[in-house]
Amino acid sequence: MQEKAFNLPNAITGIRLMGVPATIWFMLEGQWAIATWVFLAAALTDGLDGFLARRLKQATAIGAALDTVTDKALSLSVLVVLLSFELVPVWVALAIVIRDAVIVIGALAYRGMAGHLEIQPTLLGKVNTFAEFAMLALALGHQAAIVPGEAWVYPMFWLVFATTVASGMQYIWIWGNKARREKATPG
Repeated sequence: MQEKAFNLPNAITGIRLMGVPATIWFMLEGQWAIATWVFLAAALTDGLDGFLARRLKQATAIGAALDTVTDKALSLSVLVVLLSFELVPVWVALAIVIRDAVIVIGALAYRGMAGHLEIQPTLLGKVNTFAEFAMLALALGHQAAIVPGEAWVYPMFWLVFATTVASGMQYIWIWGNKARREKATPG
């Protein structure tokens, strides 16, 4: 049976993807409150598309890939713009970018070696993604004067840094073990 690529969950993901350039544009125009609300709408509907895909039995390979691309496009582009305005420390941004690069390079290397790739997010990876989106939303909200920032700023940066490093190391360990098992399996 052929997957139907145009369905409600994939349409929601597509709308979320359109929120990426909109958020960036509002940030660059100094319209921080609107940028915050657009970002929050895109971030909060992240779980909705996946829930509906499972509930309606409309999960597709293109939807799963588009969801991942949308998440990374949203988080990394907002991170870069916040960094350019010096609203996020360089060390947090570098940890996030390095972790994502290591995961992508590792996944490509594994696929090249094994010929296939099945990525399952870990609980720690999900916690990291949630913390990262929360940090970005709080930074946007603080810049928009919606959220006071003094109490959460440094603890949140350290939480994101810690979960980023820990989840990155976890993915390296998991995929390293998978690669060793794959290599050891005669085939």
